Amino acid sequence: MLTKKWIALVAALMLLVPTFALAQEEFDGTVVAGDTIPVLAPYGGTIQAISLTEGQLLAVGDVVATMQTTKVLASEDGVVRGVFAQAGDALSQTTVLNIAPTRKYTISCTIDKAYDEIDTKYVHIGETVYIRNKKDGTYKAKGTVTAANGSDYTVQTTAGELYLQDTVYIYRDSDYSTDSRIGSGTVGRTAELAVTGTGSLLKIYVQDGDTVERGQLLFETVSGTLDGLGEYSDTIQSDEGGIVAEIKVAAGETVSKGDVLLTLYPQENDQIEFSIDEDLLGVVHAGDTVNIVFNWKEDSGETIQGTVTGISYLSEDSTTDTASQSGTAATTSTSTSATPKYKGYIAFQADDSVRIGMGVTVTTIDN
Repeated sequence: MLTKKWIALVAALMLLVPTFALAQEEFDGTVVAGDTIPVLAPYGGTIQAISLTEGQLLAVGDVVATMQTTKVLASEDGVVRGVFAQAGDALSQTTVLNIAPTRKYTISCTIDKAYDEIDTKYVHIGETVYIRNKKDGTYKAKGTVTAANGSDYTVQTTAGELYLQDTVYIYRDSDYSTDSRIGSGTVGRTAELAVTGTGSLLKIYVQDGDTVERGQLLFETVSGTLDGLGEYSDTIQSDEGGIVAEIKVAAGETVSKGDVLLTLYPQENDQIEFSIDEDLLGVVHAGDTVNIVFNWKEDSGETIQGTVTGISYLSEDSTTDTASQSGTAATTSTSTSATPKYKGYIAFQADDSVRIGMGVTVTTIDN
């Protein structure tokens, strides 16, 4: 049995034996992008503007492009009577809606019954006239001469109420004096205005029964095909986030539904590429956790961790000759440098401060 003195001696000797830990190794690395993903045109049409640049960070919902649209405006004041199409519908000179004009009476007139003077028998387009019914003068209205042809002319009312098919007198003066009478006519209904469109109905801004003014926006169309009924906008928003890798279209180009507008590098696909000397392949393996320090903020002492996802089995100096266009078989030749290097890859969580091409220092963690 060992005495207490021997036990103490053995313990003291053990303290003198050096312990060895695995040394940490450092590697220089670079942030590289993973695979790209496309952003597609949700419908066809002509690109009006692209407001992106390659390398820009794009968030989900950001505007990618603006599409050219045809804006259809009301040509008359009136009331919308009937809406016959919805956003997403394909149009081919289709009546989208009708407008019942505010000038709801059209009077077919003649200079017969005009006061017998040269001036009262010559009617001018655009002049304002005053109307009252022939029978007893009870119903009165105001209007504008909209057409004239020989002894016949047309008046559209701008105010007042009349009876359809009633016979009326037309006057130049609001006091309805006989010497200002320029003829008579029959009251008819002003035809509703059919508003048509072509292409596809992108968006409609009015509904049945709405009062509209001349020049008011009624609806917009695009030249391409939409993806059925739904809500659409003239701006295309990205349904993906990432760094713009390549813009595939330009303003003025026509695209179809599903065409690639641009490609993105999703930040979650960012990875770190680093070189490993041949003699260090034994110290780093797929699955290892490593420390990462970005060179631009190395003074902050901030470190993040990542995971080695793989190490290439092909050295960086290996090259492969491609087959010639004449059809000869491909051959492979390998040139070896003094110290062959192999590429390794690290997955990590990138935030908005990370940019492709940034330099990093990768450090192994002691096991």
